[in-house]
Amino acid sequence: MKFAVLGDPIAHSKSPIIHQAAYDFLGLNWNYERHQVSRANLASFLNSELVNFDGFSLTMPLKEELVAIARQRGWAQDGFSSQLGVANTLFKDAGGNWGIANTDVYGAGMALTSVGSQVKTVAILGSGATVKSIALALGHINASLEELAVFSRRAEPAEEILGLIRLQLPQTKCVWLPLEAAGDFGGADLTINTLPGTVVNDYEVDLSFGESWVFDVNYEPWPSELAQAWPQQKRISGLEMLTWQAIEQLRLFGAIPAHYDSDTFADLAVAMRAAAS
Repeated sequence: MKFAVLGDPIAHSKSPIIHQAAYDFLGLNWNYERHQVSRANLASFLNSELVNFDGFSLTMPLKEELVAIARQRGWAQDGFSSQLGVANTLFKDAGGNWGIANTDVYGAGMALTSVGSQVKTVAILGSGATVKSIALALGHINASLEELAVFSRRAEPAEEILGLIRLQLPQTKCVWLPLEAAGDFGGADLTINTLPGTVVNDYEVDLSFGESWVFDVNYEPWPSELAQAWPQQKRISGLEMLTWQAIEQLRLFGAIPAHYDSDTFADLAVAMRAAAS
């Protein structure tokens, strides 16, 4: 079986490392590669390479383009990719038919399980495709969320994200603010960063006066410059989301036996995390 992660850029991706660690843990003689593919070239790449692969992981900037291609070709979509217009997985079902899925929602939910239900206020830096998945996961985890603020350069994509929360949690106060305001808003119980380190490091980010958490999707290097502003025990690395979304991909790829229990999943996650650290 042969799989790959696609994106642009892609050289930094740890997906090959964690997927290979999973194959070793599961005793599978499978292969997982990386290929640099631009958004403009995704359709042509799939045209020529689908016959040579059994599935793909997709990262930025391909997640929305994959949904557009799937709709054009009549491929099946899971509920999350259909709802969000964002997908990161292309796989074959039991009948050999191609379909797409969003495993980022599951990955974000697992990464935030320990803190997501405890927080009342959340600040998100960025408004890209990944934020849609994280926001949806937040809505599932925390029905009592009081306030969500999205900081980004443009209001339009942020409003689309906030709309997801308003549908799930009508009582939640949702606001958009420009990135420059992140240094002077009073902080939040949970700060989530989805911006590249090269971008977010140019901005000041306000911290809550009380206990608070940070979840930075950046994981190389770790701790990120932003995460270092929080105590070690209050940091969540993007490697957690990467690991758990990959585990859901492995299930879709047919790598994980149906009888696996929660303890075995936890051991698998440990092996994948250790390989990437």
